[in-house]
Amino acid sequence: MLKQQSKFDFTNLSMPSSLSHRLRFDVEQTLSCLYADASLVDQMDELYLPFSNWLSQKVHLGKGPLIVGVGGAQGCGKTTFCSVISRILNKGFDLNSVVISLDDMYSTRHDRLKFADETTPMFSVRGVPGTHDVSFALSLFERLKDLKEGEVMKFPRFDKSIDDRKSVQLWQEIQGPVDVVLFEGWCVGAPPMTEGMDKPLNNLEAEMDADGVWRNTVNELLQGVYKSLFSQIDLMAWMQAPSYDVVYEWRNKQERVLESHLHDIHGILLDTIDLKVMSSKELKRFMQYYERLTRHMLAVMPSKADVLFKLNEKQDVVDMRFPIEH
Repeated sequence: MLKQQSKFDFTNLSMPSSLSHRLRFDVEQTLSCLYADASLVDQMDELYLPFSNWLSQKVHLGKGPLIVGVGGAQGCGKTTFCSVISRILNKGFDLNSVVISLDDMYSTRHDRLKFADETTPMFSVRGVPGTHDVSFALSLFERLKDLKEGEVMKFPRFDKSIDDRKSVQLWQEIQGPVDVVLFEGWCVGAPPMTEGMDKPLNNLEAEMDADGVWRNTVNELLQGVYKSLFSQIDLMAWMQAPSYDVVYEWRNKQERVLESHLHDIHGILLDTIDLKVMSSKELKRFMQYYERLTRHMLAVMPSKADVLFKLNEKQDVVDMRFPIEH
């Protein structure tokens, strides 16, 4: 990864004046499909196009995909951002770009419960390192890198409303060769934690992890298999929340959007499945599983990431920092 960083001067990038106008409808469609704020399309010229253009110049055509990690606290808008960037790269820069979510790499509910039985019940709850199928993810990335013209592969899809992996028929289909992979997730790129591991951080840890088995196992996994997974990343982008305090509000907003669109998502199957949409009270407890690592990443990722997007409380990108170019 590039280490030296500064603000990037986009005036050096030459883009056709018609590109923004031509892509506007595509971005609007993408936002609509994600039930995202339609006004985000107005960030086209200041955010989406400049970043897409910058990425397009990093692509190593014919030498495998450029893998771009995109991390950020829960609910900060990673999925929407990556989906828009991918659409722009595909439509505006003629690059085969795909979005891969770490959330889709969760182990099946059965496997998570099995791991929880072997370690601690805390691993039955999806979220932290230890609840993903990392070996499966690594094999998928290896296959993706070698995907040739005319070849097709499938990536898993996870359904949070049923807390389990979708059936194979509903997995994401990817055609080769791939130019850009946007690998997004709240803990993508997370380095191991170094401080405060000896004491519980919140009520949940005090109740369920007084002996530290859970948090130390998470850290061991970050030092091991997750380090191998994140080493696949060529460029790391981080979306920095203004503070941890806003993360619950963002994640709660995300959960309520899911709740309001359950019929759109599941259609006639809605009455036949056991949904797992969380109430606000349940979400507050659930967020405590994420709190330790989220606070750690908010502290260390701004200096570790190649690209930094600073967000305000409304989730608007108010500043961007890019690597120094030589």
